[in-house]
Amino acid sequence: MLALADRANQYVDSRKPWMLAKDPKNVAEVQLVCTQALNMFRVLMIYLQPVLPQMAARASTFFQEAVWTWAAAAKPLLSTDINAYEPLAVRLDPKAVAGLVEPEAAAPSAPAVANAGASDTAALAAATSVEGNLISIDDFLRVDLRVAKILSAELIAGADKLLKLRVDVGELGEREIFAGIRAAYEPAALVGRLIVVVANLEPRKMRFGISEGMMLAAGPGGKDIFALSADSGATPGMRVK
Repeated sequence: MLALADRANQYVDSRKPWMLAKDPKNVAEVQLVCTQALNMFRVLMIYLQPVLPQMAARASTFFQEAVWTWAAAAKPLLSTDINAYEPLAVRLDPKAVAGLVEPEAAAPSAPAVANAGASDTAALAAATSVEGNLISIDDFLRVDLRVAKILSAELIAGADKLLKLRVDVGELGEREIFAGIRAAYEPAALVGRLIVVVANLEPRKMRFGISEGMMLAAGPGGKDIFALSADSGATPGMRVK
């Protein structure tokens, strides 16, 4: 089920009907894409009907259909009027959820902390550090993470830590990114790799040029740094969710 939902999301994101709709010449294509997207949503709701009967009933009303059977999923809905869309669910407000949690459940009591071992104390300190730097889901959604393909990687004269990368970010075009991974990677070994970049980072003017994004990597630095890679099947420009 999750795989089917992922395929549906990939289809809509790749066709981008909201972008196509900006040009009146694309009316027929927009209608085709939206029809396909609605039918994929319909199939998902038919499959979810046994576990989410009330939501499925509202979805079938949206499509002006009676109660679905399994066989209905095999036949797409075409040339049919639908009702005005109404949200089937709303996103939970993290603050509202936090208000439902008992204070005692959020933090251990003082005696428990005092008697914790060294490893428990370290874990607690790490958790507290993260907790003090929490962001909302809206903050996270502002970060545009995209799959990018490295087209070229070059050494930079006078830079001990940086490599200059030329990357393909799909419909966003090509970007030049300076990444501090020189000690960990040979430039030639990076060409052709799929990586993850922050695509909406404000360009940064550096001594060697302008960096138009950020490559994501993990590790303490130096030789111990590891580029985050996309799995096979991903293509440049795909949004990371």
